[in-house]
Amino acid sequence: MIALGAGVRLLEHQRMRLAGVAALVALSLAAAGCGGGGTTATTVAGSCVNPRAVAKLHADVTAIRRAADRPTRNRLLGNAAINKATDRFLYDVATAKIDNKRRNRIIDLAMGALANQCEQCFQALEAGRPIPALRQGETGCG
Repeated sequence: MIALGAGVRLLEHQRMRLAGVAALVALSLAAAGCGGGGTTATTVAGSCVNPRAVAKLHADVTAIRRAADRPTRNRLLGNAAINKATDRFLYDVATAKIDNKRRNRIIDLAMGALANQCEQCFQALEAGRPIPALRQGETGCG
């Protein structure tokens, strides 16, 4: 009975951590649309896409794919490598200087790379999508 209580507490801790990550991503996406100062990065002519940021995000997707290939005992929580790679990707996608359509597409790629190995990671990625901004026509280039 004691082991079951500890397992429930661990599961609750994991849920709270992923909820915190999802909230951080949502706040970061909202702040990214505000266009607050900072250093300027090289962008492709005619768009607001930073090629280095896109390359970094694709590397993160590759890391998620590699982590998903490792054995997972619990598909709800995933393994440590999936959690670490997903956390890194969520941070990088929230801070990347890219437009919302590309942000949405790269999140799609990351969700596909999970290969059904971590349900909570999938939900965190889904929460980070810029769907409301896309629906209202915001480019995210601001």
